[in-house]
Amino acid sequence: MDKENGKGHDKTELIALITLLWSKRKRIIINCVIGGTLSIIVAFSIPKEYTSNAVIAPEISAMSGISSGLGALASIAGINMNPEEEAIYPQLYPQIVSSTPFLCDLMVLPVEVKTKKDTLTTSLYNYLNDYQKGTWWGKIFSAPFKLIKHDEKEPLADGATLDSRRLSRQQQILLKSLDDRISVELDKLTSAIFVNVTMQDAQIASAVVDAVTENLQMYVTDYRTAKARKDMENTQRMYDEARENYYAAQSLYAEYCDQHMGVTKQQYLMEQDRLEDEKDLAYSLYNQLAQQLDMCRTKLLEVTPVVVLLQPSTIPYKATTPKKMMIGILFVFLAFFGTSAWYLIKERIIDN
Repeated sequence: MDKENGKGHDKTELIALITLLWSKRKRIIINCVIGGTLSIIVAFSIPKEYTSNAVIAPEISAMSGISSGLGALASIAGINMNPEEEAIYPQLYPQIVSSTPFLCDLMVLPVEVKTKKDTLTTSLYNYLNDYQKGTWWGKIFSAPFKLIKHDEKEPLADGATLDSRRLSRQQQILLKSLDDRISVELDKLTSAIFVNVTMQDAQIASAVVDAVTENLQMYVTDYRTAKARKDMENTQRMYDEARENYYAAQSLYAEYCDQHMGVTKQQYLMEQDRLEDEKDLAYSLYNQLAQQLDMCRTKLLEVTPVVVLLQPSTIPYKATTPKKMMIGILFVFLAFFGTSAWYLIKERIIDN
């Protein structure tokens, strides 16, 4: 009996709620129209932004048998089963791109900026510093702070670079802005790397994606081949010295033979044998270092990673933000919900 009375009471409350909202439908509709109008103003006041993306597949050291199967399962969980062979594995790529030195290198990237008058070429740093559009309410809210702090923009001169260890406050803010616009995601199952860049200019977004993929490949290649390149440089230096020594010993031996041709004294023959032995020894060392240098070059080619560009960047034609439809729905919903809530509160609390 009590349950039936409770259900009847809930039904009565629902009917009363619907009746109240229906009686106020004109005001609710007017407020929804106002909310829709405001959403249009807001949506068209937000600058358009475009997202360009690329997909790369880094080279991963191959494993065989059970280790290969365990490595595949571990990669899904983000675990590297063979760290010695792959010192920088794909899980670290997002941290590399977000690092300060990497972002400083990107800041000097030359980009083409379209202005109202013409098109000019400047650095990515100056583009983020001088050519970013903002909302009108953002300018209003930030105006008092600008009057208090008097922050001045710091342009980057042509050919200049950023010192990652000595950054001003303005430079740190721009680096943080660039970091927020770059997204690097790893597919743990396939180890594919997804690089996304969002900019207010579609062409610049595509250019930055290309720069990120190229710089990332160079960074990983330099790290992976550092020891091999050092070994090859040392071997090359010893090879050059051995070649010079061999050529010098060969010339000295030939000159001595020419000067003492036909001489049969034992003393001269012993000196000739000694020079010949020195020449043969220098040649032996020269030959060994030549073989070792070839091995170093082969080793350098083996350890050089290969990054396959599965999907190159394209210039997007459709803006990713702002999402005007979602903004319109949100404003209309808030207008409807807010107006309805006000009448319910007024009916239940204020009037009673």
